[in-house]
Amino acid sequence: MKKMLLSGLMLTTSLTVMADVLGFSVGANYWQYDMDGTVRSPIATNNQVGINFDDAGVNFFATFEHSVPFLPNVRLQQNNIQAAGLISVSDASFQNGELVYVSGDIDLSHTDVTMYYEILDNWVNLDLGLTAKYFTGYSRFQYTALIDDESDFDDWIPMVYAKAQFDLPLTGFSAAATVGALSFDNNHVTDVDLALKYQSELGFGADLGYRTMDVDLRNINSFKSDLTVDGFYLGGRFEF
Repeated sequence: MKKMLLSGLMLTTSLTVMADVLGFSVGANYWQYDMDGTVRSPIATNNQVGINFDDAGVNFFATFEHSVPFLPNVRLQQNNIQAAGLISVSDASFQNGELVYVSGDIDLSHTDVTMYYEILDNWVNLDLGLTAKYFTGYSRFQYTALIDDESDFDDWIPMVYAKAQFDLPLTGFSAAATVGALSFDNNHVTDVDLALKYQSELGFGADLGYRTMDVDLRNINSFKSDLTVDGFYLGGRFEF
């Protein structure tokens, strides 16, 4: 009996230590967003088509943290961002300038692979690292059999990553700001996330946030854009 009690105590202690040095979390959020800006396409004289769509998507994420020195923590997130609608086009070079409505479909879906270090870990939490965004998107414009224009966007975009989180004492609530940014060769991408978070002692949590992403691309593949995707989201997660 003593051996059994001792074994149980050792197992409990090991699990507690493991929980302290290893951390996993999974979750998802529902993002209601507006997509505004321009995308390059020959259907307009200036090669710039105005976009003003709204839609929603579900994003999934998983995070793994540890206490091994020099090895970064890892966060994976799948972002499903697609919006479609009708675009009014009146161009002298097309249909004699007659106003027509072209079907537009823009996809900015991508996967975030983030590797980061915890610089601070108390009531103020600070993470710094790098994010690689892997886009698998496109732009499509169609009008009967006369227009069928498509540009693909299939590439990696590296970004600097920073996250600050401030715990509100004795409440389970915290406020967080996450920023990703890139600027090179006339390409500019930013991804900003502001959230109010709640974490229960059972591991369940909820997020209410606002996210805005700017995708201004000039020299990557055939996809050229100056788009802003922004809106509020509601999410849930579980930490264990």
